[in-house]
Amino acid sequence: MHDVVRRRVLVTGIGVESCAGGTPDALWDALSAGRPAISALELEQPLPCQVGGVVEGFDPREHMSVQQVRRTSRFQQLLFAAAMKARADAGLRTAPGALFVGTGGGGLDEAARLVTTLRHSGWSQMNRLGLLRLLPNQAAGLVAQELDITGPVLTLSTACASSTDAIGAGLRAVRDGTADVVLVGGVESWLDLPCLASFCLLDALSQRPAAEAARASRPFDRDRDGMVPAEGAAVLVLESERSALRRGATVHGEVLGAATTCDAHHPVAPRADGTVAARTIELACADAGLDPAAVDLVSAHGTSTPLNDRAETAAIKRAFGSHARHMAITAPKSVIGHACGACGILESVGVLLAMREKYVPPTANLDNPDPDCDLDYTPLVGRSAPINVAVKQNFGFGGQNSAVVFGTA
Repeated sequence: MHDVVRRRVLVTGIGVESCAGGTPDALWDALSAGRPAISALELEQPLPCQVGGVVEGFDPREHMSVQQVRRTSRFQQLLFAAAMKARADAGLRTAPGALFVGTGGGGLDEAARLVTTLRHSGWSQMNRLGLLRLLPNQAAGLVAQELDITGPVLTLSTACASSTDAIGAGLRAVRDGTADVVLVGGVESWLDLPCLASFCLLDALSQRPAAEAARASRPFDRDRDGMVPAEGAAVLVLESERSALRRGATVHGEVLGAATTCDAHHPVAPRADGTVAARTIELACADAGLDPAAVDLVSAHGTSTPLNDRAETAAIKRAFGSHARHMAITAPKSVIGHACGACGILESVGVLLAMREKYVPPTANLDNPDPDCDLDYTPLVGRSAPINVAVKQNFGFGGQNSAVVFGTA
């Protein structure tokens, strides 16, 4: 029987694989210092995009068997590693009740390899497990098999809002009593030639040269010229307060509310006035039972693209009214790039750590603020501040909007 009183949902575990490092502390070191973890990409063919956020030194054999490594692709391995780290951090000894994973493209890089082999060597030479290495749901399936998760195991694909939506799904599962403990995560591995070339054709990626890698991602700066692609994964353990207290779990924060909407406007461009994105933020705050004026920090989507940054500024102004000019805003993609379907969960880790450290991370490379982006985006230098309530918002192709509200536990 479900609890009559709405249950509190706590974050009790964190696992990370990012271009800034493989631990929450490494990620926080980069974010808090405003130190970009972006480097030159090694590509088989030259592209206008030359820089990205690579998860360096990742060895899946540290987390899975040799047989599992052989059967899986990079996006599956990244998620698996993050999930095992989150489980260990939470000290879980029983199977979670559910798993929700967000990803934009899944194994698109594997699909490209299969097509290349088919054209050059014939179908019989294709990887026999190729299909299983590319299907988006297989990363979640791999984790479910390892941890014996027999409840809901769902993969959400809402572009750059995917893993933020996964957090929302996990929140509702725990709050509504579907499960006491769930894993929520996101993963993206899209630094392959076909994916990057496709984004280049949309003029979506920064064209700064490799020598300027650290300065390429410039959210809300007038000299921004596009997204900086990045790969990575993160997983959070969400747990009911009752379960966390019973286990004596360490609590990293609380998920207070979430919401998702759709612009219903354009395949890649946001509504310029930010009306629907603003409503997403308002709905998330309402779901948390909070007035938007209670928010201390907004972790912006901040893609470093001309249209999105202006539309997001408009959305923040609409959602928060006069409070928009009195709260802190930070843009983590200036440091860790754009991990597409994984960006929301990676940036949510940053939010949880900012709340723990009572520190607003800076927006790197914000040297010359765009006059149309005239809010306090914490340019270049972070600052100490009490952060009791924070909003993480992400927006994706197809008009996908998602927001999550976090609080201190």
